Parts: sequence; structure tokens; C-alpha cells
Amino acid sequence: MRKKLVATGIVLALAMGPIAQGVAATLPSATKASLAFMVEEEKLARDVYTTLYAKTGLRQFANIYKAEQAHMDLMKGLLKTYGIKDPTIGKAVGKFNNAALSALYKKLIADGSVSLVAALNAGIAVEKKDIADIDKILKTTQPADVKLVLDRLLAGSYNHLAAFTR
Repeated sequence: MRKKLVATGIVLALAMGPIAQGVAATLPSATKASLAFMVEEEKLARDVYTTLYAKTGLRQFANIYKAEQAHMDLMKGLLKTYGIKDPTIGKAVGKFNNAALSALYKKLIADGSVSLVAALNAGIAVEKKDIADIDKILKTTQPADVKLVLDRLLAGSYNHLAAFTR
């Protein structure tokens, strides 16, 4: 419950930040593209974990797919703040605008469906990709709100990775 309240507070702060500051929210186009990609990558994680939970019943997937939805919500707050089109709207489980993420989803589900260990390895692969992609974005200077959300996602990915490797 506490995590949900914190996430809701962050989303509200993100939405209100530029309004309260009285400034137009702008970002370089490369950063906008990175944020649009990240919301889809968070959807990938949520969709993989939802699907693998249905197939395996592993507790880790039940817990973490909910956290991935919270991550998507945080990213959606940034997209709204900066006027970036949300590529996840109207997309069913396993459907993505990004062809590479679509192919990765199919591979992770196929690989993860072989055994319980393979399913956990699929989760590890997702989190390692998330960590690498977030780190790449954070290597460039970001506005405070973007950095706050990405830092939260990064911390979550490290927690999820630990859950899959226990």
C-alpha cells in the first residue's frame, strides 16, 4: 500500500511540476524517444511476467508484474508531462509498436515456457535489459523529474533481479 501511495504521489508531482513552475515542459527529441521506448519496455516486463505467471504460477511473477504496472504508470506521467505520445495505449498483452520489443517478447515467452528455471531466466533477462537501458539514459543529463522516475525504475529493476535469482 505504501509503495502505491508513493508511486501515486510521484505521478501527481510529475503531472503538476511544469504547471507549478509555470514553464513549458520540453525535452530533446532523443530523450523523448528514450522515454517512449522505456514505457514500452516496462510494458514488455509487465506482459512477460503476466504471461509467465499464468503458465508457471511462480510467486515472483505475481508480485513483480504489479510493480511493472506501477513503473508504466510513472513513465506515463512523464509522457504526459512532456507531451509525448504514449505508444502503449490500446495495446494488448504482447503487442508493441517497437518491432524489437515484439520479437523479444515472443522469444522470452517461448524460452520461459520450457521450465520453471527457464521462466526465471527470462525474468533475469528482462531486468538486465531494463538496467542497461535505464543506465544508458541516465548517462546523459536529465531534468530532475525524469531522473527521479528513472532512478526509481532502476532501483525496482535491481530488486526484481534479486527476486529472480534467489
